[in-house]
Amino acid sequence: MGVAGITRAVIFAANTAPTKATYDAVYGGEPLLTRALVALSKAGIRSVWIICHEGDREKIAALIGKARTRLALDYDICLIRNGETLSEVVSRLVEQWDTSFLLLETNQVVHPTFLAQVAQFAASPKPVLVAYKHVWSNEGKIAFESAFSDKFKVIFAHPESFTKIALDKSVFRSNTFDLGPAHPPEISPALSNGIFSTDVVVCHRVHLQNDSWGDVAELIQHWHKQQLLRLGFVENVWWLPVTGRESQEDRTEFFWRIAFKEISGEFSKLVNSHLSKPLTFLFVRFGFSPNAISILELSLFLVSSAFLLIPQYWAMLVFAVVWQFSAGVLDRCDGEVARIRNYESEAGARFDMLIDDLRFALPLVFLTIACYRESHRDLTYLVAAVATAAWYSTAVVYQNRFLRRARYVSIQSMGVDFLKTQAETRWFAVFRRIQPFTKGDIRTFYIFLASFLGNKSVLFWMLVAYAWPLGASYFFTVVKFRHPSTSARPSIA
Repeated sequence: MGVAGITRAVIFAANTAPTKATYDAVYGGEPLLTRALVALSKAGIRSVWIICHEGDREKIAALIGKARTRLALDYDICLIRNGETLSEVVSRLVEQWDTSFLLLETNQVVHPTFLAQVAQFAASPKPVLVAYKHVWSNEGKIAFESAFSDKFKVIFAHPESFTKIALDKSVFRSNTFDLGPAHPPEISPALSNGIFSTDVVVCHRVHLQNDSWGDVAELIQHWHKQQLLRLGFVENVWWLPVTGRESQEDRTEFFWRIAFKEISGEFSKLVNSHLSKPLTFLFVRFGFSPNAISILELSLFLVSSAFLLIPQYWAMLVFAVVWQFSAGVLDRCDGEVARIRNYESEAGARFDMLIDDLRFALPLVFLTIACYRESHRDLTYLVAAVATAAWYSTAVVYQNRFLRRARYVSIQSMGVDFLKTQAETRWFAVFRRIQPFTKGDIRTFYIFLASFLGNKSVLFWMLVAYAWPLGASYFFTVVKFRHPSTSARPSIA
């Protein structure tokens, strides 16, 4: 995800606005400043000026140092000199920049998806103020168009925190709207009617010349009076202005909406997500990374599978409970923490796919040993296990090669695109009928239930029976994607 034409940004960590949303305020386990920098980095920004007051440089440098491994950008910290206005600082810093750049304050939570949409305004000849599409305020109440996704409604739980622009929703008919008519609309946080500004702007250094301002709000008003300002619209992306007055419940709801993975199966939504939610926020609170959770998950897979070597019924129950907790609950937690803390990456997605494979592979290895011993060395188990491992490994390698070539970072994202291309095929209707019984974490639940039978042979053959058609599905999807009749090109995840 890259911001075409925008590789630079200026971010204010000066706390010039009368708000408690300071650059070091922690939201979703991350200070607002480092959240913004990580989002900018993931969106393709490569150079950032961070403006702060004297005395804050060391603190800011220490904050960034903790997140440095996650940043693929260069940054410089600039102090506001005595008697220097914010406008003079910015003009001095960007006097050599000849391309568009982003300008924002650390009083909001931004996500890379938001910044990716901002990319479309890079070539504008006027400064662009980014606003949200398909939602507006009507007499102080929020109204949404049908195109507005439900999961993003949590952003507008407290409309009084937003700057509003006195415009009707008819402006949404185009991607941009020029605020330069004879009677320009009012822009103010106090309005009860209008559309919502995100207070993020795309501009060029020439737009900042001969102006004096102390924060982004004043700058926007300057451009507005000069009839230079243009609106650009984003939709269905994560972004939230913060004031420092939000309740813990508001924060939790916002970040849980970000964290929740909608493509999960029904069993995961109804059961595992309710168990993972408190754990996810506990992991966030204590600063766990997704990879740390994945390593914990892998360790519990190994420990639980080792109990299968014990020829006792209680050992099967220990395996069932610990393995299901790891495969069903912790597996959700690592992804949820990644989305909340902006830890999503291609390397992390690859590691997560490896953990997904090992969740079934490790029990199969230990079951093979246990069944071979307890059946008085019946070679059938060894032959079946080796054949299954060879088949499934070949399918995984084949699929992963395709994922890399097609630039997918997860099987799930490829699966979504694949099903779109197959909607008109004969087998698709049958697949839709059986999908609720095979999708997501419900497969781990079947293993969990079967463990209570206390029969390791049954469990062994269930895993073998699971691996063969799953491997076949990997070959099937790749071949179908390559088929000449497939008109849709796989999208980039």
